[in-house]
Amino acid sequence: MVSGAARALACAVLITAIGNGLYLAGAVLFLTRSVGLSGTDVGIGLTIAGVAGLGAGPVVGALADRFGAREIYLVTLTAEALATGSLVLVHSFAVFVVVAAAVGIAEQGSRAVRGALIARIGGDARARLRGYLRSVTNIGVAVGAAGAGLVIRSDTRTAYSALILVDAASFLLTALIIARIPGQRPLPRPERTVRPDRLDLPFLAVTAIFGVLSLQYAVLTVALPLWIVTHTAAPAWLVSPLLLTNTVLVVCLQVRAGRGVESIADGIAITRRAAVLLALGCLLVCVSGAGSPVFAVTVLTLAVIVHTLGEIGHAAGEFEMSFALAPEHAQGRYQGIFGMGTGAFIAAAPALLSLICIAWGPVGWILLGGILLSAGLGIGPTARWAQRRAAHLVDA
Repeated sequence: MVSGAARALACAVLITAIGNGLYLAGAVLFLTRSVGLSGTDVGIGLTIAGVAGLGAGPVVGALADRFGAREIYLVTLTAEALATGSLVLVHSFAVFVVVAAAVGIAEQGSRAVRGALIARIGGDARARLRGYLRSVTNIGVAVGAAGAGLVIRSDTRTAYSALILVDAASFLLTALIIARIPGQRPLPRPERTVRPDRLDLPFLAVTAIFGVLSLQYAVLTVALPLWIVTHTAAPAWLVSPLLLTNTVLVVCLQVRAGRGVESIADGIAITRRAAVLLALGCLLVCVSGAGSPVFAVTVLTLAVIVHTLGEIGHAAGEFEMSFALAPEHAQGRYQGIFGMGTGAFIAAAPALLSLICIAWGPVGWILLGGILLSAGLGIGPTARWAQRRAAHLVDA
């Protein structure tokens, strides 16, 4: 993780994350206040973009396996720059849908290829490298979001357009850095390997479990803010410091959590513990609505800390499993499949959690905790099944 290639990749990820922080904080306001789209239009367009991008991961990942991860990553970064920059040309809902779909496809393709590149650069420490990059990403997004505040304050089309173009430029700058990483030849398919690319049910099952666990990412960004303002006596401004607490903990603890995860058995253990913590966090949120403002603030703060520890463990287990259970010569394709599976659940999470946790109240939080706990407890037999399948692919 201290190699020159790893440092270059970390620098590239930081730049991309800063651009993404700008985009996440200001893009919706640009589309509504400057372009004139309605909030519903933006929501529909972004949903379409997410769906369009889901299938890109496995396809682009397979190209990375065939032609080299670095080379294909340069292509996807350039595509991201062009697609993102095209947002400044949006003047109608139809054009927005087309451009947003292009952004979604390029973004999902980049994620899959980046996973394959991490696998090659990181070697045996690939999961730890990915954990480090997650901490770097959180720092970058926070910096970008803070910078977007200046744009939002001015609230002009020129400022919003500049924000979008700076984000687009961040991908080009990232590409320049990635170009300095030495290219690596694609790994050949072992002669005796059974084709794993068509249907690997055990790996898909592991992907589904981590997809279910990925519902937790919408807890702090969607469900908790809505819960605070509709079901508790806590002040609405509490949302911001709670999110900041989550970010700081992830930055400080993600790398440390990944240091002890060096095998599938380690991944199983930390994922189980993470599921228990996530379920406990849901129960704490559930009881936060039954007390005074002081009680609510105290319990919600504790809930976010517990939830974040679960989130960190979930990520550490996910990184190890997604790499260790994939054939070395097909890391790009498998990372794309894994990303497509978890991405589908993440896309569905806001609507699902709004129904379960907000409309159903405390019962919904208990149900969500049970779902997350069940998924975590199911990872053991499922991962071992996938491990046996992976061994069979090589030994057959």
